[in-house]
Amino acid sequence: MPAVRRSPPIVVALVAVAVRLPAVWARPFWEDEVASARALAEPTVGALLRHVARTESTPPLWYLLTWAVRQAGVPMQDLRLISVLAGGLLAAVVVVIARRFVTQPLAVAAGLFVAVGAEFVDHGHELRAYELAALLSALLGLLLVRELERPSRRNELLLTATVAAGGLTHYFFAFSVLAAIAWAILDPGARAIRRRTLSALACGGVVAATGAPMLLQQMHQNRYSWIGTFRLRFVTAVPLRLFTYAFNQTTPGLILSLATVAVVGGGAVRLARRSPAGRLVALLALAPVVEAAVVWETGMRVFDLRNLIGVGAFVAVAAVAALDSLPARVAPVLALGSACVIAASLLIGNVDPIQPFGTIAQTLVRDGWHASTPIAVFGDPLRSSGPLGWYLPRHPRLAIGRESICSSVLVVQRSGRVVDLRPRTSIARDPALRGATLLVDASHRVRCTRRDMS
Repeated sequence: MPAVRRSPPIVVALVAVAVRLPAVWARPFWEDEVASARALAEPTVGALLRHVARTESTPPLWYLLTWAVRQAGVPMQDLRLISVLAGGLLAAVVVVIARRFVTQPLAVAAGLFVAVGAEFVDHGHELRAYELAALLSALLGLLLVRELERPSRRNELLLTATVAAGGLTHYFFAFSVLAAIAWAILDPGARAIRRRTLSALACGGVVAATGAPMLLQQMHQNRYSWIGTFRLRFVTAVPLRLFTYAFNQTTPGLILSLATVAVVGGGAVRLARRSPAGRLVALLALAPVVEAAVVWETGMRVFDLRNLIGVGAFVAVAAVAALDSLPARVAPVLALGSACVIAASLLIGNVDPIQPFGTIAQTLVRDGWHASTPIAVFGDPLRSSGPLGWYLPRHPRLAIGRESICSSVLVVQRSGRVVDLRPRTSIARDPALRGATLLVDASHRVRCTRRDMS
């Protein structure tokens, strides 16, 4: 019987790993991953921490752990496997939580929602901290439920460690902790474990608070300036967009978002009526989103879907809890069918393609690129500068250059093909470069002049 109970979480974890694994080596780093790679390339812990404080918007724990693995000789690309492992464990933990409230087929479906959900898959093969943050949030809920079922010193120590690790991995983890504190204080069913639970949460919070100086430094970097003003539509879209990008920013998408909110809300109510543990899961599914929305509405532009990835495990449990109200023969079929739809939506979701920057960089070098050679790119130059710079020899930092007359320009066309041009007029006037932006090595002079050729 124990082996049977272990099998579904293991199977779902293997599905999650299988979905994430191919992209580890098939997809190049994108701009945020390049920022991580540059930090992880630092030679010492002190240099790493200074780099994270200067360029990143998350706490340092993930960087420290990944840097330590890197020191063991693991290639930079292979460090993505840390997120793959976190994604597999996350899916398994969701099954373990869900089967406390629903039948095993529905619990498996909840795990599959996370295993193949868009936001989880995207970050589940990245050189970033988000998948680990989602795993730690799920573990927070699981350990609180276990404390309710069977209090123990060991469980409380694990809870303290999880809170400390979560707070030092992502700042939004604090929203989940606040929801857990509110539950422990206000829920009558938590009275027996209230003091011990609050003590564990507080001890973990004290450790996590050691990251406050870095937070204050990072706040002055204005890393979230690209986030717009408060929009309720983005808030209501969170439960759906964690799992699929299909029909993003369309009228059908809005309808699907509202329908998902209704399903998840209904499941949360059903959980809340069932038990104190159910009320905890309902709070962890909804409260962090509301808390983040309130902060956003006050003017702090921090609300972003990936920052709320920690609620995904509990949203999945609430969704299958809503389906559990259907007839016993219908609910599992609908739940597993929904998991299949989510998996299929990965193929049609509104996700921008990532160019093969590694291959493009190799072609640039083959065609004569040197540190003094300008590169012309089309589209958003910020999406190309980081990855191209990382894959070029010695990882130069590419910056936007001035419109000039250059003896030679290597042009990366929209198709990814590289062409060597020798313009006879300024970049702005050359019809072959209309809409292009120059990228130059910020530490070298380029072979361009400002003279007027007209």
